[in-house]
Amino acid sequence: MTALSPVWIGRTLRIDPQALPARFKVPTEAGASSLQDASVYLDDRGVVVKRSLSGLPLTLSLPLEAYEGVAVRVVPEGALGVTASVELMHRDPALSLPLLVTRDMEAAAEDWQAWAKALKMPMLVVGLDGLATAVATADAIPMDRPLPRRRINQFRNRRPRFLVRRKTGAKGPLPVLRGLREIIAPE
Repeated sequence: MTALSPVWIGRTLRIDPQALPARFKVPTEAGASSLQDASVYLDDRGVVVKRSLSGLPLTLSLPLEAYEGVAVRVVPEGALGVTASVELMHRDPALSLPLLVTRDMEAAAEDWQAWAKALKMPMLVVGLDGLATAVATADAIPMDRPLPRRRINQFRNRRPRFLVRRKTGAKGPLPVLRGLREIIAPE
């Protein structure tokens, strides 16, 4: 475990991205007891974190806009391999929240994409130096309008050829017929 790795790296955790709202506990300090874990409520609008600070209860309510995105962090653990952590990344590392901690890289990739889609947030990758960089997804790549499949017909707004030969009628006053017996309205 490096100095830049979060305190939850040693634990196993998985929050289902399809089961929002979610309630879970997050460790606040390395080596702390489970009594000092923070209670987290997460839904598609924001996060509520309840924890104790110096023995006093503290409740933080943050909108999802306060977070930078859904980040994945891969931490080497020596001979044990690597551990992947999918987390809701905040500028303040104390407010970042784990969503998945596992050694299964395929599960981490699937949950990373599912959380980014569920929360409508950008996908980030945290390097070994602790800096997060955005990942370009297929949705984020700018696309031009597709070219037409057929040649553009430059004559499509003109009149058809047989109508071009005909003369249009002259506009004038219509005759008014009075005193005639109509077939449909007998008197």
